[in-house]
Amino acid sequence: MQKISNLDELKASIKELELKTHQQEQLLKRNSTLTARGYKEHYKPMNLVRMGLQKVITTPDVRYTIINTFIGLAAGWLAQKIVVGKSRNIFRRTLGAAVQAALVRLAYKNLPLFYQNKSSRTISPSRQIAAVSTGPVDQSV
Repeated sequence: MQKISNLDELKASIKELELKTHQQEQLLKRNSTLTARGYKEHYKPMNLVRMGLQKVITTPDVRYTIINTFIGLAAGWLAQKIVVGKSRNIFRRTLGAAVQAALVRLAYKNLPLFYQNKSSRTISPSRQIAAVSTGPVDQSV
């Protein structure tokens, strides 16, 4: 700031500071309403659900698990429908449930990893410790 030596400079300086204060107040009000609207829009239930699903879908491990589970359940359901059909026989229904459970488990464990690159596969920490203490470890398991 420069030194004010007379009344006219003081009045001009006051007007300049009032104008600057008014502009800052307007900017602050505009930003606060935009921010409030943004938060209000951001936290709507539908947006929260959409963002949550988007996060789940983009996570590779979750996506792989969902695909495997769906394929396993679909295969089990189809096998149960083939084995049981419309029968009301308790033994056939029990056999259908057993076949369904076996197929779900088989499909879930034996489906290939769809979205995982070979470079991202890592050795578990217990195998790393074993590798250090005993030598190389077979990674094909």
